[in-house]
Amino acid sequence: MKHAGKYNRLYIHVPFCEAKCHYCAFYSIPDANDRLKDEYLKRLEMDFIAEARNCNELKSIYIGGGTPTVLGAERLKSLFYLIKTNFNISRNPEISIECNPETVDNERASIISGFANRVSMGAQSFNPRLREYLGRRGSVENIYSAFAMLMEKGIKNIGIDLIYAIPGQKYREWAEDLRMAAELGVKHISAYSLSIEEGSLLAVEKNAVKVSEELSADMWALTGDLLEDSGYKRYEISNYALPGFECMHNLEIWYGDTYLGCGPAASSYDGIKRWTHSPNINRWLDWKGTEQDIIEAEKRAGEIFIMGLRTVNGWDRNTFMERTGFDFMQWEDKFAPLKASGHLVYNNSSVSLPENGILLWDEISENFI
Repeated sequence: MKHAGKYNRLYIHVPFCEAKCHYCAFYSIPDANDRLKDEYLKRLEMDFIAEARNCNELKSIYIGGGTPTVLGAERLKSLFYLIKTNFNISRNPEISIECNPETVDNERASIISGFANRVSMGAQSFNPRLREYLGRRGSVENIYSAFAMLMEKGIKNIGIDLIYAIPGQKYREWAEDLRMAAELGVKHISAYSLSIEEGSLLAVEKNAVKVSEELSADMWALTGDLLEDSGYKRYEISNYALPGFECMHNLEIWYGDTYLGCGPAASSYDGIKRWTHSPNINRWLDWKGTEQDIIEAEKRAGEIFIMGLRTVNGWDRNTFMERTGFDFMQWEDKFAPLKASGHLVYNNSSVSLPENGILLWDEISENFI
């Protein structure tokens, strides 16, 4: 039986953004005032002080949102100071921060480069028509200028997020977005199929309808083919990287590593229990609304197993036993029909999904769980 352990990784949710994108269903607060941002940092500091003793030397830090760079230069500086002074960070950590290109200027790029070594930019598309449909602020030129500023400040590990299967998007337009991202010279590309979430502006105001599964699958396959030609390897359903530039923070969490989540809507996992802070900043500021996710150990191991199958490499048997205390071969009866259909590959030491299995991960995970 696996025992609860200390956290190896830190995730910080910065819930602020300039405006809500049309597709967004994540918890975020558009156009927040300065007072709320200051209160947020004070509460984060209290969390850091309380939880630092429960952390090992941090191997990675991921600052996501929202749009963290909306905090502005001085508050970004304060956030980085609070992290550095409260946590013990490993010698060669991966420290990632998300940003939207239009929120990057020389001052913020300089501050980021003094702490983070990896930046993930939310571009979503280089196509002005599709950007407008998605509710993206800024211009295509902002993507290029933000990239140049970050590179100039010494950050070489820059990734970009793109969205495909947008209603009205043509196959060739998606190919062009991929080409432009690769030519920009980013080290990592996340390519997500558009999900029209309940409550998002796309669903409520635009009455958007998802594109066909066939077109979405064709675009997914095109992504792997085109990016492979440019040197990027798919290492997870939606993530591609030049060799050595995979996002280790996300990769290790998919493989069941422990992490501390700070900020409204952020989750934590200690090896046994998972819990999530309230997706409401006022309740979070009042220390209310934390939800416990307590399930039996074998079911938790099953969840971790499924998450690891998102990756191209899948699971090594010894690693799975080390992370969960369980042996994945106990589910061999569930593997057999998937192996027979060609959607899963396994032996006594490893298990993984081939490309056609990865594409059907949602369906496979639902059936497995």
